[in-house]
Amino acid sequence: KEALAKYQELKSRTDVIPVVLGDKEEIESSLESIAYIEASFSELLQKAETINAEQWFEKRQAQEPEYFDTAPGEWEDLEPADQITVHLDILTGQPKPEVYIALVPVVKGWMIPAFLKTGSWNDCPNPEEHAAVFKYWDEKYGIEVVGITMDVIELAVKNPPTTKEQALKLAEQQFIYCPDIVYQGTQSIAALASSLINGKVWFFWWD
Repeated sequence: KEALAKYQELKSRTDVIPVVLGDKEEIESSLESIAYIEASFSELLQKAETINAEQWFEKRQAQEPEYFDTAPGEWEDLEPADQITVHLDILTGQPKPEVYIALVPVVKGWMIPAFLKTGSWNDCPNPEEHAAVFKYWDEKYGIEVVGITMDVIELAVKNPPTTKEQALKLAEQQFIYCPDIVYQGTQSIAALASSLINGKVWFFWWD
């Protein structure tokens, strides 16, 4: 229950960037996934620097156009998210008994997925792809990587989209990056877009 307060306290450090990793079981699952990624942090970072995020969205969508169907669907007025939930039990909504906070020795938050070797399973992007996308979104929206578990990433957003047009473009990108937030969440890109207008938290989840 004190995790987010501790996270905010740790943000004052200049030598590391804190990120909430979830509970012990979630860390163990992440470690199992990390074991399959042989590339070093520096190698993953170099790969990330070569990826143009906008082109990556286009290429990923073109590879499976039926699966990544970007038709927006019906607009709905959903409330924007403004609460971090990585420290909470998904079923009860109550704080987990214990969560861990990593102190990641990187200079920019977008580098965190490369350092933690996040992803590379099912539809979840590779670490270098996460990093490239986060760098792009950070430049446009000012994101902060708050939480990363085995299958969830939560970002705090300083400058979220404020118009329907901006939100629809971002929602399309987020759907291509993480289709489950639509297929098992909002049910349409337009509904996702409505929740992104002035939304201070972005939630991603891969099944």
